[in-house]
Amino acid sequence: MPGLYSDDRHLLEALRQAGISAEPVVWEDPHQDWAALDLCVVRSAWDYCWRRGEFLNWAARAAASTRLWNSQRLIEWNTHKGYLCDLARRNVPTVPTEVLRAGRQVAIRAAAEERGWRDIVLKAAVAQSGRYAMRATNGDWAPAQAHLDRLLPYEDMLLQPFLPSVPEAGELSLIFIEGEFTHAVRKRAAAGDFRVHDDHGGSVTLEAPNEAQLDVARRALAATGEPTLYARVDLVLDASDAPVVMEYEVVEPELFFRFSEEAVERFVEGVRKRLGTSR
Repeated sequence: MPGLYSDDRHLLEALRQAGISAEPVVWEDPHQDWAALDLCVVRSAWDYCWRRGEFLNWAARAAASTRLWNSQRLIEWNTHKGYLCDLARRNVPTVPTEVLRAGRQVAIRAAAEERGWRDIVLKAAVAQSGRYAMRATNGDWAPAQAHLDRLLPYEDMLLQPFLPSVPEAGELSLIFIEGEFTHAVRKRAAAGDFRVHDDHGGSVTLEAPNEAQLDVARRALAATGEPTLYARVDLVLDASDAPVVMEYEVVEPELFFRFSEEAVERFVEGVRKRLGTSR
């Protein structure tokens, strides 16, 4: 988004008030000299899902020219939702996830029933704002099979069980700046939908997480294996009402700065530190 998402403009103004020269730039701008920048922070890059390869090539060039946050390694890892399987292997509670690789032929009924799932969600593995998300329920497999047959020849897809808690309670997004928790919001889907995104009519309210939720989020953060300037962990409740990771975003998540001045201030200090101008 060339002018930044409205929520990110809270951060832009705070950086400028702190005496830091900060401007939004577009990642695919061929005229941008990345070596002329002291620091590049990825924020509202909400189009990479359609051309991830180009975005990763840009991240490599930017990282070779300036300081890029979050890191190029994290950008590559986090832009494909197969990272959920990686987190699960590192003993982070996550929504059960099966990556269906592009070019395969998959019988969705057999794949779901093999795992004991009668209510499922299909979604793109490289996705933003619920891209290609579809629910299949009560064994009505034909629409899901058609959806998969249309997309799987070209890109990886995810198969997950549908969790009733998502339309009932929504998702809890916990925001971490410089590795420290700052605030959390509850995202709820519009009536009759399971997608909590603004694009689909979802709503957002401030909410305080409990210790169990904080613990799972911190385990996800620790599993990253390197520092993050910012991170957002989206939690839902599984069938036993335990919190599990639905998304762990360290590339371009909305950070809901409008709800937390502390998050804005901590982010500014993180930028100062990376520029070598910390107070």
